[in-house]
Amino acid sequence: MTSKEQFITEVIRVASERGYKIESNARTGKGQIDFGNKKLHTGHLSELYPAILSATANISSLIESVAPGRPCSHKPMKEIIEQLKSEGKL
Repeated sequence: MTSKEQFITEVIRVASERGYKIESNARTGKGQIDFGNKKLHTGHLSELYPAILSATANISSLIESVAPGRPCSHKPMKEIIEQLKSEGKL
């Protein structure tokens, strides 16, 4: 199984490759992915791990549980996780 740190690094890598802006949160200094209207930071990604890796994970529900009100992040995160699984990174 991938470590939490590896998971976060890989998610950020794929998000960047897919054209999402990676930035630092001005308030907390945490790295974050900008999905257009809403953002997920490394703290959110940390909280999603390892549950988001389960074959039966409901990614939308998991995101809502750690970062409510960010529906625009659901589909891209599903795609990022699918890509990482297909690459054998997870």
